[in-house]
Amino acid sequence: MQWVIDRIEDGVAVLENTETDETLERPKKELPKGAKEGQVLTDGGVAGGALMIDKEETAARAARIRERFERLKGGG
Repeated sequence: MQWVIDRIEDGVAVLENTETDETLERPKKELPKGAKEGQVLTDGGVAGGALMIDKEETAARAARIRERFERLKGGG
């Protein structure tokens, strides 16, 4: 299952499920070291498993967002 870090406020991270749009809150200290807003996390498909940063999906998501932004600006 994949989650995107929507925001981190007052030591609490708001995560959004990329498939169901469900949101949940987790203490920032439960996130992987170095985790930040916009990154994609995965639990490795194991219920209750530790969250890990999915670097490939984070990069792909960022590229899709950049592409959309450029199209909206009229640059592509």
